Amino acid sequence: MRRKYRSTAKWIFLVATLVVWEFSNVPQYLLPKPSSIVSQMISQWRILLVHSLYTIAESLSGLAIGLVIGVGLAVLMDTFQFIREILYPVLIVSQAIPIVAVAPLVVIWFGLGIGTKVGVVAFVTLFPVALNTLEGFRTIDPDALDLFRVMKATRTQIYRYLIIPHTLPYVFSGLKISATYAVVSAVIGEWLGAEKGLGIYMIRAMNTFRADRLFVSIVIVVILSVAVFKMVDLLSRRFTPWFEERRMVT
Repeated sequence: MRRKYRSTAKWIFLVATLVVWEFSNVPQYLLPKPSSIVSQMISQWRILLVHSLYTIAESLSGLAIGLVIGVGLAVLMDTFQFIREILYPVLIVSQAIPIVAVAPLVVIWFGLGIGTKVGVVAFVTLFPVALNTLEGFRTIDPDALDLFRVMKATRTQIYRYLIIPHTLPYVFSGLKISATYAVVSAVIGEWLGAEKGLGIYMIRAMNTFRADRLFVSIVIVVILSVAVFKMVDLLSRRFTPWFEERRMVT
């Protein structure tokens, strides 16, 4: 009953906010009304679809590359201590560098093609995956590991029945964090130079002082970010059902 009340209150608040926004006296060029934003979204849907597909392709490609590199780095850091001592501080420092400072360097190194935007997304997303995967390796029960060794389990069996099932939820946890950054990182990469993408659409709207179209692009970026997160969440539920069941019980 309490959950239903909270859900109802949330929707009432959202509708009330939109109504107040719609009938406010703020100039359109400063804060366009929701009806204007929806109108532009409908009239521009073909152009928006092209730009959105381009951005989502960059986001998913960069996220996949970040996943592979992040897991690979975590495996190396867990296997070799001297590699962990070298790479761990580098990963920490890399996240202290603003993405708006890294992106121009990527453009200089790799040009203005789609690979640049994919590289920016991969750079931003690999850190959460690497750190969470490494944490998964570190939290493996040593008694369970000793039991597998006493029972003469091969290294493949240890990975299949102990390490991977234990670490996979940590991988998806890092991937969920990365998913929230993927679309925004692609848009930032597009700001620096691209032929298509929501970042280019934003710049064109800003240069022509079309606040309504700027708000449209922001709404679509939010929708795509939530969609990527939900996709990762569904994959997590699909591939780690034992973890989801345990979380529901606790």
